[in-house]
Amino acid sequence: MSSPDLSKTAIRNELQRILSSPDFLTTDRLRRFLRFVVEETLSGHSGNIKGFTIATKVFGRKENFDPYHDPIVRIEAGRLRRALERYYLSSGKDDPVLINIPKGTYVPTFSEKTASDSVGNRVRKIQEISVEDQWPSLIIQPFKNLTGDSAKDSLSVSLANDLALEIIRFQEFKVSLYGQQNQEANLPGNTFRFILDGDIREDISGIKVNLYLRDATTNMCIWGDTYQSDVEASLLINGQEKIAYSVAAKIAGEHGILARTLYIEASNKPSSTLTAYEAILFFYEHEQKQTPETFMRALEALEHASAANPGCGQIWTMLGRLYGMIYALELPGFETAKDKAVRYAERGVQFDPENQRSRSLLAYIRMLCDEIIAAREEIERAYAMNPDSLFMLDGIGYIMTLLGEWERGPELIRRAIERNPYYKPVVHYALWLDYFRQGKYPEAYLETLNLRTPTFFWESLVKATTYAYLGKYKEGKQAVNQLLKCKPDFPSRGRTLIKHYIKFDDIVDKVIEGLHKVGLDIK
Repeated sequence: MSSPDLSKTAIRNELQRILSSPDFLTTDRLRRFLRFVVEETLSGHSGNIKGFTIATKVFGRKENFDPYHDPIVRIEAGRLRRALERYYLSSGKDDPVLINIPKGTYVPTFSEKTASDSVGNRVRKIQEISVEDQWPSLIIQPFKNLTGDSAKDSLSVSLANDLALEIIRFQEFKVSLYGQQNQEANLPGNTFRFILDGDIREDISGIKVNLYLRDATTNMCIWGDTYQSDVEASLLINGQEKIAYSVAAKIAGEHGILARTLYIEASNKPSSTLTAYEAILFFYEHEQKQTPETFMRALEALEHASAANPGCGQIWTMLGRLYGMIYALELPGFETAKDKAVRYAERGVQFDPENQRSRSLLAYIRMLCDEIIAAREEIERAYAMNPDSLFMLDGIGYIMTLLGEWERGPELIRRAIERNPYYKPVVHYALWLDYFRQGKYPEAYLETLNLRTPTFFWESLVKATTYAYLGKYKEGKQAVNQLLKCKPDFPSRGRTLIKHYIKFDDIVDKVIEGLHKVGLDIK
């Protein structure tokens, strides 16, 4: 809500401070976006600030603009919000006025800054809600400027800020933003398990960023990487954001170096002694291995964690995912799995409404329950939250593809695979589906080579039907034998099981016809 005591002059002065600041690292298009929504609001026309208006008046879209097929406004709004966050983390931290664009609207709010609006307090509030002392901690140092150009000092700080903001959004680590320049980091009791630092250099090819991650308990470097970016201003901004997204996914993602390091330490602990984060690690382990043993270990750990941390949205989201699998794969021994999947997924969003993963999981559960329109709306909402982030890009692309977004879905998956070495292997099922529906069977077969979970019946299923359409009947029958070994009741339950994930009857019929070709008839 905007403060009624603020004058239009004070707000316009703040707008000018933002637009003229070198720390407002963004494109001309986003500058026009910000100026437009601020001026429209000050002119009393906030009711006209809609996605269509912004698309046509700011981004030059035509009158037939369709926000469903062209999400440019949602995407650019997310980028503008992040640019404002970065600005108020740096040179705008002492500004008297705060301009904000709340999620769910494009109408800006204006408020007078108070002590509670400071960067440190805002970050602490995020962390107090999302993490406790049991969660791992990371300190991000300002990167050393070795370019010889003092004008690049702001780049070293803003890159550290971008990294901190991206990792904080994932809400699994306590993050300190500044390290040596932040006196709070040196207060007694503020100890950090992991330290990320690095340096920035420049040569004729552009800016080079070297990054190093250390484990403070051993002082050993456990990860390092080098990134290159063009020196031109607009490209440098985009390059900086790409570096932040890539580094955050590689070190703090579900299967990044931090999760893998900490899983080794937690792997032999009883479920009843695990912290909330350690329980989450067992969920990640199951996503990678997909075995009955890892499933039960993850379920037991998360059940214990939900009892100990009933207000933790991440725990409920992951429990919803597991119960969704129980329902969709018809795992025996569980009752009311569908109801629990829905209830837990909704609870995850209730506790964590701005978490991209929670929203994505709710979309996935809606899809399993054949609520296709609701699933599409939810996955679009999740994507718009942070469209460039690599944390959830693969999963969002996977869900979009299963929902029939045949262009955007696979494109997002391929972008994630290209930029994140720790992407979720399950996305290859979605890429297989896209090739298979088009009759591109050699390409579909290549996707099956990326599947390495032989105890998961879907792997044998997609291989069997793909072999059939390639005319490799011997291999197809071998895959059918493995399928029946994993899922003996598949002949009677096959159509239902397939339709949990494939929502288009013509493709379902095509899969079943392929199985018939290699000797498996579905009732």
